[in-house]
Amino acid sequence: MIGLSLVSLVKIKNSDIKNAIKKSLELINYKFSKDIRNIVIKPNLCYYWDYSTGQTTDPRFIATLIELINENLSKHVNISIVESDASAMICKYAFRMLGYEKLAEKYNVKLVNLSKESRNPVQVTVGKEFLHFTVPKIIQEADLKINVPK
Repeated sequence: MIGLSLVSLVKIKNSDIKNAIKKSLELINYKFSKDIRNIVIKPNLCYYWDYSTGQTTDPRFIATLIELINENLSKHVNISIVESDASAMICKYAFRMLGYEKLAEKYNVKLVNLSKESRNPVQVTVGKEFLHFTVPKIIQEADLKINVPK
């Protein structure tokens, strides 16, 4: 089965992140399924730049998203914030420098470096072409995958 990728874009008014996220979910008619147990959230942490530069995802946005997940599902859902090492960025340092370690501690979520995770091979068909690559197991096993770019 192929999953749908839904996108919405909402302007945040008066720093009201929570209502902006709720509105965004309404626009795509998203309702949290009570069957969700494992969630991965992928922010954009492309380098060590603070979110104010416009290069990385604001940890306050991720914190609010986690609060909404906890309100709509349970505080016992497994949530992992995931990112990969890059040529000029080591994930563990980015998590620390950009405020994600404190966020993970406060909300009891995991920080996962996808570069160090076990992977499984997958095949995707695009037109008549077959593409083969590997995907981290944590992503394959997640009931909900949330991509939060800047």
